[in-house]
Amino acid sequence: MVKMMESILAKLVSFQCITDNRDANNVALDYIDRFVSDRGMRTRQIEHNGIRSLVALSRPHHKKPAVMLGGHIDVVPGAEGLFTLQQDNEKYYGRGVLDMKGSIAVFLSVIDELKGKLDQFDLGLMVTTDEEIGGFNGTPIVLEKGYVPKVCILPDGGADWQIQTSAKGVFQLKITTSGQAAHGSQPWKGDNANLKLIRVIHEIYGLFPKNGPDDNTINIGKISGGEAVNQVADSAEAHIDIRVISEKDRDELRAAIERICLEHGAQLSVVTDGISTNFNLQNPYIKRFAEIVTEVTNVKITGSHAHGSSDARFFAERNIPCISLYPPGGGHHSSDEWVRIESLHQLKKIVTQYILETATESSKEELQEPDLVA
Repeated sequence: MVKMMESILAKLVSFQCITDNRDANNVALDYIDRFVSDRGMRTRQIEHNGIRSLVALSRPHHKKPAVMLGGHIDVVPGAEGLFTLQQDNEKYYGRGVLDMKGSIAVFLSVIDELKGKLDQFDLGLMVTTDEEIGGFNGTPIVLEKGYVPKVCILPDGGADWQIQTSAKGVFQLKITTSGQAAHGSQPWKGDNANLKLIRVIHEIYGLFPKNGPDDNTINIGKISGGEAVNQVADSAEAHIDIRVISEKDRDELRAAIERICLEHGAQLSVVTDGISTNFNLQNPYIKRFAEIVTEVTNVKITGSHAHGSSDARFFAERNIPCISLYPPGGGHHSSDEWVRIESLHQLKKIVTQYILETATESSKEELQEPDLVA
């Protein structure tokens, strides 16, 4: 079984499924589809705006499983060598081993172990391919199609086994300014859109006096404007990434930013908008998972806060408990991404035990035939 998981992870890492590489993502999704289908799960691929997701069920007529194993197969860009699994005595290295192909390899290994008796469990698997660019065409679409579990295990946040209990919300903005072009030697004849944009950004930045780990934060991620150095810019734009502690802060900051843009004649558009999330460790579904983590790892679970966002927010919007945690690892989104080998085997024990206890519940929901038209 050790070799099985390693073989699966090596295969998953080999897929260069950077989010924008739709062909590679689809090939990876097809591999997972065949893997779980061969072991008795009923699968469906859902496409939305050209982006595909996979849903698999152990009970083919039941769209609302007790436990959903969730994850994304897409990754951020990386050098060619990162798409070959490497290892030493303690760690695996490669693009996505932590975020989050390692966990998907665990899920597939669990499903392989349960083959032949999967129909005894009320289990689902969901794999998306767009989480790294916001996830709007993946998880929320699957949920809208009626695949709504009682609990989702989503190992995409919460370091070193600490289950994520809160995460900042995100909203990303594009701000555009317009001006009048003129020769660079005669700036008085023009109206510089770059200067307008700088003034707008300066005022917006002033709304974030601390910008630290426990604060609302802002990152000016991308600025562009003008066509030539000797020309007054007639247009400019900035892309801004804001993370908020609460929905109250979001509303207040958004109103302030709208007011600043209006005063300067700048155009404002919202690119991404995701809520802040909170999950209670005392929720029965989460509490039992935490207990199993402690039994397997001897780590006491006290909860963790995430500065970033994940697909967990889509479950939070529907009041579905979501168990988000990382096994020990680090360097995700870097050239040194790694995960501890032992931790993946521990995660397999944890997930298997949780399924044995939780996914055997008989659902009170009426069974229904899934719509097989993607």
